[in-house]
Amino acid sequence: MRGPVTLVRRGVALAAVASGLTLLGSPGPAYAAEERAECSAYATNTGGGAPQKADTRTAPVPEQVAPFAIMRIAEAQKVSKQGQGIRIAVVDSGFGRNAQEYHGTVAAGLISQIAPKARLSDHPVLKVGQEKSTIEAKKMVAELGSLAKGNAKGLIVDIGLPATQQAPGLDAAVDALIKKGAIVVMASDWSEVTTDSDPLDIASKAFPNANDSIVTVSASGTWASDPDFKVLPNSRTDVTAPTYGAPSTTLFGQPCWVDSITTSFAAAEVSAVLALIWSTNPGWSADQVIDRLYSTTSGREGQGGRYWGAGVVNAYDALTRPPVEEAATAPEIEQAPMAREKVDPLAAIRDNAIWWGIVGGGALGLGLVLRPMFSRRKGSM
Repeated sequence: MRGPVTLVRRGVALAAVASGLTLLGSPGPAYAAEERAECSAYATNTGGGAPQKADTRTAPVPEQVAPFAIMRIAEAQKVSKQGQGIRIAVVDSGFGRNAQEYHGTVAAGLISQIAPKARLSDHPVLKVGQEKSTIEAKKMVAELGSLAKGNAKGLIVDIGLPATQQAPGLDAAVDALIKKGAIVVMASDWSEVTTDSDPLDIASKAFPNANDSIVTVSASGTWASDPDFKVLPNSRTDVTAPTYGAPSTTLFGQPCWVDSITTSFAAAEVSAVLALIWSTNPGWSADQVIDRLYSTTSGREGQGGRYWGAGVVNAYDALTRPPVEEAATAPEIEQAPMAREKVDPLAAIRDNAIWWGIVGGGALGLGLVLRPMFSRRKGSM
């Protein structure tokens, strides 16, 4: 979104404070084409301290088509409050140096790059295994339920890893958050959601999915040296966001760039853009913020329709595009009063004359009929 600037300040490390809320970083540039490690260079943390510095290379994505440039993040930061006063709950694999898996840390790093003044809280829901990691739906219920008990004003909940199975209380926890005024964002898929034998549309397999107010996010490409990727189609998708080449932070606090097209990271980007909108318009309701996001997306060729939602997020337009004025309601036209009937001053006289004429004529006719009868009687006397 904005022009190129220097990357994240290198001294910033992701760390969660005891309260669970932490401010990550300070206002930093949206994108810079510099040498960085790939974010997946250290996908898991096996302990034993920080590893040697990862090999670095420049993201093979031209600056003008990098994800933040496509979404116009830098320009949006200049006209926004950069997430000030907004809280973002990162429901993912956990972030910071104690996290075992990199998803949550990269998601938190993306958020802090886009909305550097937003406060982040850590809500890990991934159970990391040696062969396979699984999303703990019951843990997600507990984390969301805890958030719902607190103040939800200015709260954005970023579910980067949707559950692969329904759990009692999951939909209720989401409903409670939304009713209290929070915005809930969810990635449209997770790599463990389906198998090759599953149907095309995974909308019914990613949870939570019972509340239509959830902002469901899919990932899009940049059309520049994109890797081969497969984003599972979800007909509940509301918007998309590009991720390949976006700047973030590794598990060990090093600057990195996202080397995949991933819905988890797209959801984090969208959560941060929502924070830009909401912090700049603090009086808006959650619905108003979401509507603004949907109504200002950028249509891109090949993206749109059932599995792409409204289109690719455009943060700058969401903050600056004039609202569409509703068509003025046509004023109600008062019906003209019915014309008064003209008063005829001779009407009564005429009516009486007609009436008496009828009566008089009838009497005269009756007299003419009876006259011969009376004449005969007189003659016979």
